[in-house]
Amino acid sequence: MPLRWTLVASLLFTAVGVYGASAAELIGPQALKRDWFDGRTVSTVGPRGGKSEFSFKADGTLTRVGGRQGSAATGTWRLDEDGFCMTLGDAKRESCYLAIRGEGDAIRVMRRAAAFTWTR
Repeated sequence: MPLRWTLVASLLFTAVGVYGASAAELIGPQALKRDWFDGRTVSTVGPRGGKSEFSFKADGTLTRVGGRQGSAATGTWRLDEDGFCMTLGDAKRESCYLAIRGEGDAIRVMRRAAAFTWTR
């Protein structure tokens, strides 16, 4: 199995364990663009309870209000094969994410770099 798909499968497996089997449906990049990256405000809650709001514009720019310091930041976003990547504020490199269907109209966004798969 190619490394990229191993990582995607690992994150989906983690999501099943954390959020339940019905929540592990991956949302593709085009659905993200159509339903979430349309300029409307997206409210987020992080794993430690931190809240912020994002606005992803169709031109590939984004704005965040809130976050760790409660400040605003701007950045860019792009779609990739499995989800999206973004660079925010003074970040030196982009972070890439997968989106998994949550309960109701919510989605769960997971950073791809957070999972490892080891085999022998």
